[in-house]
Amino acid sequence: MPPSPQPSFSPSKKPYAELELATGGFSEANFLSEGGFGSVHRGVLPDGQVVAVKQHKLASSQGDLEFCSEVEVLNCAQHRNVVMLIGFCIEDKRRLLVYEYICNGSLDSHLYGRQREPLEWAARQKIAIGAARGLRYLHEECRVGCIIHRDMRPNNILITHDFEPLVGDFGLARWQPDGDTGVEIRVIGTFRYLAPEYAQSGQITEKADVYSFGVVLVELVTGRKAVDLTRPKGQQCLTEWARPLLEEYAIEELIDPRLGNQYLENEVYCMLHAASLCIRRDPHSRPRMSQVLRILDGDMVMDTSYISTPSYDVGNRSGRLWSEPLQRQHHYRGPLLEESLESFSGKLSLDK
Repeated sequence: MPPSPQPSFSPSKKPYAELELATGGFSEANFLSEGGFGSVHRGVLPDGQVVAVKQHKLASSQGDLEFCSEVEVLNCAQHRNVVMLIGFCIEDKRRLLVYEYICNGSLDSHLYGRQREPLEWAARQKIAIGAARGLRYLHEECRVGCIIHRDMRPNNILITHDFEPLVGDFGLARWQPDGDTGVEIRVIGTFRYLAPEYAQSGQITEKADVYSFGVVLVELVTGRKAVDLTRPKGQQCLTEWARPLLEEYAIEELIDPRLGNQYLENEVYCMLHAASLCIRRDPHSRPRMSQVLRILDGDMVMDTSYISTPSYDVGNRSGRLWSEPLQRQHHYRGPLLEESLESFSGKLSLDK
């Protein structure tokens, strides 16, 4: 049997001292964001590459599992619409991830950030299609198997200078073998983006990501948050307010009023159609991401017999050259990663 091909790019192990120096001692001036996992700082590596350094603050068994999940997923998933992992650091109780730096923040800052101009419709359409491509790749085209993101929301869609989206933050991601329907004891994610079957029983498939993506599509059209307690009763939960309007394709009631008439009606219709299918309560009636992408592109209304044929994106973005992913029979683990993992936990394994 021939050896399994190695991925075209593998993240490298970084010493903590190098990352500390790169970020100016994780200074306030280089601070980018804070989340449940820890903080993110901008940094410049010795070779001049600008990066985002994510510090995990959970020095625990669960924290280590989430850290390793993110390293493994991003090591195998390389796509123009998926954020690239450049390196990682495991020293004592320190867990750090080093990503390519995406200059334009996350989608939520553009949709809801104060003192910003409303996000133009062309940018919203581009973001929807690019994020759909990223999810399609994770679900259907990644040669190592289906990857379920489990936390798809605007905060985890990063935006480049020209509004190309990248799916990021894979701390909650998990692999799913073909035909497997996982059941999670501990339901995790962001409440209003959770698919009903996952929130109620822990049932998790790629259709849970599809549901979450549908919520994001509704946010892109309406400019409203998934939950907004400042709105009148009955409008605070976006999906419940939007469902009857989506069924009627009530564009005038749904479209973000800040856009005025600066949008293409046929594109809005396609996005509403995709959203209405994605947020169906029955997971079996939701489309696959390949179907969602075709709807957004205006190529189909809904053909339930359509089966995705992988077509790998080839392109150049931010100096990154992309080629067809190499076939890998098993989850790839580089020797640096294996050596580092063994150093802090004999029990922890990346194999699912």
